[in-house]
Amino acid sequence: MRRLLITACITMLALGATAQGSLEKGLNADSKGLNDLAVGYYREAVDTNAQARLHLGLLLQRMEHFAEAAHWLGKADSSATSMCHLAECLCEQRDWEGAKKAAEKAIELSAPADSALRASAMASLAMVYCIDESYTNASTWAHKAQAEDPKSARALNVTGIIYFYKGNDNEATQTFRKAIQADPKNIDAYFNLGTMYCYRNSYDMAINTLKKGLKLERNSIKLIYCLGWAYLLKGEKENAIECLETVIKYDSTYIHAYNRLGDIYFSKDEYREALAQYRTASRINPRQSESFRLMGRTYAEMGEFGKAIRNYQRAVEINKKDAETYVRIAELYAKQKQPKREQANYKRAAKLGHRGAQKWCTQHNIAY
Repeated sequence: MRRLLITACITMLALGATAQGSLEKGLNADSKGLNDLAVGYYREAVDTNAQARLHLGLLLQRMEHFAEAAHWLGKADSSATSMCHLAECLCEQRDWEGAKKAAEKAIELSAPADSALRASAMASLAMVYCIDESYTNASTWAHKAQAEDPKSARALNVTGIIYFYKGNDNEATQTFRKAIQADPKNIDAYFNLGTMYCYRNSYDMAINTLKKGLKLERNSIKLIYCLGWAYLLKGEKENAIECLETVIKYDSTYIHAYNRLGDIYFSKDEYREALAQYRTASRINPRQSESFRLMGRTYAEMGEFGKAIRNYQRAVEINKKDAETYVRIAELYAKQKQPKREQANYKRAAKLGHRGAQKWCTQHNIAY
């Protein structure tokens, strides 16, 4: 028995030494920007070394592989650093409940002197409240983040997003520009500013902004995706397809690229091809509502109203505040001559503030 225990101890020490060696090699490759090599070394050590899991998560986050990054950060050392970056990754994944818990934990664990980390965690918490439309709480935490670290590009980015959600486009645009001034290499700031220009129908400005960002990080998945979206909105479908297929080549789990490819096929009346793209996105992440909503739209266009309603209903099960989709369901029930279900869905949309639904309810003397 003693011999077995000694052998086991020697084996564990050998594994630990091997893992430490792989970690050090990973850190060295990481410092030189040799990302793929660093990832390989970190993977060799993750089974027995928490620091390897942390650094693998951080590197995958920089590479914008957010789902896998969140996995390893969640299995790291439960430090303020890992929780802070986990919150950021979960925000990217739209896992708002998980992001909130991680951000709160990061704030709790962080030292008062670590202002940059605390600001980032506070900004993540602000982002969660923004998505929940709790704009007072969102603004409070965003201001706390900026007070904690006035140069925090993440805090400025989230503040800009809050302005955008509140309909203050000019303030949002100015804040994203400030984020670039605070950190000229901040990819998120270029992405957000490019997105803002897309929403304002300034497609050439969006394309120029995104290309500037890509000069800093040519493999940025989110920048290439947004560039593809800008091309799509501008009507340059071939350029859009090239960008979106590049995104999928870099990250086969990037659901938004599949959804935009689906939109291109939809615009060409190639509905089966569109559905194939939307289904792929829905399988990758069944918790996001957009793919189901888009499948509902496609089936409705094909005249398959039953399938359309089922997909729309799945979308509102995930996002119960999606008033527009309730209206789409109501319209389909109207075509199927089901007035009670039509009325119920118009009422739901009206309660959520949808003006068209409110007008319909008023015209039909229905209280909402």
